[in-house]
Amino acid sequence: MKWIWGMLAATVLAALVFLTWESGQKSPGSGYLYDMPNSAAEAAYCLAAMERIREITHGQREPQLEQFVDEQLSFWRPRSVGQISQGRAALAADSAKPGVNEGAHLHVAIQDCGIRAVSFYGADFPSMAGG
Repeated sequence: MKWIWGMLAATVLAALVFLTWESGQKSPGSGYLYDMPNSAAEAAYCLAAMERIREITHGQREPQLEQFVDEQLSFWRPRSVGQISQGRAALAADSAKPGVNEGAHLHVAIQDCGIRAVSFYGADFPSMAGG
């Protein structure tokens, strides 16, 4: 009787492994933020988002926000070489989709980019330290 349960457990485990593998094969994502094709394009998207935030918030006299934007711009600019126009175009296309609120999309984008910079690239942004 134990061997029946063992065979059943092994079959279930094999089925789960196969289904997980199969779903990974069908995954359309590139692994980069906003489905960008490579790391430079991802960086260019993040740079474009930060440039747009700079346009919107510049002159509001929020020192921590301005420091955060400066740090992000400095971080993403060298990583986006050769892909800046692609990043700007992708951000513009994403922001212009029907039903998309540009401000909300930018808010999510700068969060995603900041988390990516810190968790994946090991960036250290003093403005995010709090205080």
